[in-house]
Amino acid sequence: MARRASTTATNYPKATIETTGTTATKRSAVQRRMEDSATAIMGDAADDPAFLHVIFAQIGLPYREPESATWERRTGRAAMILQAGHLWHPRRREFLPQGLPYGTRPRLLLAHLCTEALRLGSPVVPVADSFTGFMKQLGITPTGGATGSVLRFRDQMNRLSASRMQMAMDYGDGRRWRQVNPAPAIASAELWGATDPRQRVIWPAEVTLSAEFFAGLQRYALPFDPRAFGALSNSARALDLYTWLAHRLPRVKEHAGAFISWGALAEQFGGAGDDLREFRRAMVTALRQVLAVYPAAQVMQIPGGLKLFRSAPAIARKASVRGARVGPVVIDGTAEP
Repeated sequence: MARRASTTATNYPKATIETTGTTATKRSAVQRRMEDSATAIMGDAADDPAFLHVIFAQIGLPYREPESATWERRTGRAAMILQAGHLWHPRRREFLPQGLPYGTRPRLLLAHLCTEALRLGSPVVPVADSFTGFMKQLGITPTGGATGSVLRFRDQMNRLSASRMQMAMDYGDGRRWRQVNPAPAIASAELWGATDPRQRVIWPAEVTLSAEFFAGLQRYALPFDPRAFGALSNSARALDLYTWLAHRLPRVKEHAGAFISWGALAEQFGGAGDDLREFRRAMVTALRQVLAVYPAAQVMQIPGGLKLFRSAPAIARKASVRGARVGPVVIDGTAEP
C-alpha cells in the first residue's frame, strides 16, 4: 500500500533521505549507511529483532548535554525527571559525579541492554563480553584512545548506570496517575576501573536491570529492526521518532488517520528553547530518514502537523523471546494534539 497522497499533503517517497551537507554527487558516510540499510530492510527480513521497553516510545532522554544535574520532560500524559548520580571508583576509592545521559549513545545502550536481557532471559547483562559485537552490529567501528568510540560509549554507560529516572503517567481522567520509581533502573553494576588510578574511566562489566523494569520489559517489549537503529545511529531525534512510529502506527484506530500537531510533536521531540520553524525543518529531515528504514510506515505531512495512518509493524513479530510477549500496549503512545 503506497503512502497516501492528497492535493494538500506532502507524500514522502519510500526511500527519500535528507542529510545536511550532502549533494547528489558526493554522499556522506551517514547517507551511504542509510541507503544501504534501507535497501537491506526492503529486501530481506532481519534474522533477529532487537527490543526496547515500550515506555521509551512515549518519552526519551535529552538530546544535548543538560546544563544542570536534573532534567525534566513532559509530553502528552507522560512526564519524566532524570537526576545525575555518582559511581564508585574502585581504585581511587571515592565516588565520582557523573553527568546525565544524552544523545544517541544511551539510546543505543538501552536497546542493547533490553535485547540482551530478553535473549538471555535474565536481568543480568554481561556488558563487557557483548558490547563490542553490538557496536559492530550497528556498523560502528570500536576504536580506542581518548577520542575513540569505545570511550564515548563508556562515558554514556557510566551516566546511565548512575542516573535516577522517575516517570509519571496521567490516566487522563484528572484524578488518577501512576508513578514509576525508578524506571528504568540499573539496579546494580559491577565496575571495572582503569589501571591508572588518576584516570576517571569506569566500565561496568555487567549491569543488572531492576526487577520492576525487567518484568515490564518481558511483558511490554517493542520489537524493531536492528538495522534501522544502526542506520539512524547518528541522530537521537530520528531514533526517538522511529521507536514512536514503530509503536504508534500499528495501533492507529482512526480510518481517516490520526492528526498530530507540530506543537505536540515539539513537546515530545523538541529541545528546550527550540524555534518551532527550525524544529519543523529538523523533524522533516528526521522523518525522511525514518521512512527510509520503515518502508511500511504511512505518514503524511499536512498543514499544521502530521497525519498517521494504520501501518504494518516495523518488523515481523515473532511468537516469543524467552517467554516475553512482544509488542502489546503499555501506555497510550501518542503525542497529544
